[in-house]
Amino acid sequence: MNKERDDEREARRIVEKVLGIALVHADRNGGVDYRSTDGRHAVEVTRVTDGRVRAGRQALVASRETGVPVGELRSCWVVSVAATQEQLKTLLQRSHPALVDLELTGETSFESRRAAAHVLRGGCSSHIYQPLLDAGVQWAMALPKHGHRAGMHRVIPTLGSGGSIGDSDEALDLLTAALSRKPYNPKKLRASGAEHRHLFVWVDDDTRYDISHPLSREGDEREDFGLPSRPPSLEPTITLLWVVHQEWDETNTGTGRSRPST
Repeated sequence: MNKERDDEREARRIVEKVLGIALVHADRNGGVDYRSTDGRHAVEVTRVTDGRVRAGRQALVASRETGVPVGELRSCWVVSVAATQEQLKTLLQRSHPALVDLELTGETSFESRRAAAHVLRGGCSSHIYQPLLDAGVQWAMALPKHGHRAGMHRVIPTLGSGGSIGDSDEALDLLTAALSRKPYNPKKLRASGAEHRHLFVWVDDDTRYDISHPLSREGDEREDFGLPSRPPSLEPTITLLWVVHQEWDETNTGTGRSRPST
């Protein structure tokens, strides 16, 4: 019998709590992951991730582990970069001194499009903006009230998509397209013979940002984020779709806290 994985176990707990049913691990030899004790429900657990995003996050971890100066910044800075860009292994080493210089000019933010236009004009801050552009920084913002002590301020990176983000309906289309490349999921649900066939999908910090962010309830700064306006286009085999965002913990084990997407 296949061993029950941690993410499968967490998915089981969520489904049991929401529906008030009892599930048992049923994947003995490549079958469906769970069946309810009354036989009416079958649950298959899967995950949608992007290998390029995973590689980017791992590169950023390597940059953190290399170490950067911490005593020169006057405040902490949050810096956004594309998760799929190259040279993330040196992001902190390259952006930190440029932000020190940016602070000396009195600026508290950076935006790549505005900075690029400034550099093209040969503006007086080009020597400061260019290293940030070369490092792939999309935007940066000072956090003067952040809780670090004086002399201990740091650069806080955040990974973005590197492109435009649509609404939750577009994110749903991208998600269902990714699921269509996993034909074994509906196949196992179909073979279960259950009345209610659930596909439980984990998205995480390695999922494409234009999928995970619009579907997140924490993304409700836009009215078209959150729950899609229409049902997903899935095989009839799948009668219920669960999408839950799992945030990686600090050790990158994938066992961090979960929050509902839709």
